[in-house]
Amino acid sequence: MGDDIKAVLTNPTVDVVLAGRVLGIGKNAAYSAARDGSLPAFKVGGQYRVPTAKLREMLGLPAQPPATIAA
Repeated sequence: MGDDIKAVLTNPTVDVVLAGRVLGIGKNAAYSAARDGSLPAFKVGGQYRVPTAKLREMLGLPAQPPATIAA
């Protein structure tokens, strides 16, 4: 899970499966949420992407990523 949170904090978008993992929901539920709009997502080339700013907001994390992440 640590790598998942690091991805959320350092990338502008993540895939739906990773977003689902950090939210504690399964793959099917995450795709369903992306389709119905309860998980903010957009399609790029047939793949859903989740903006990490919105995901951080949903998780109660700072909206802006930190300047540096300790390894």
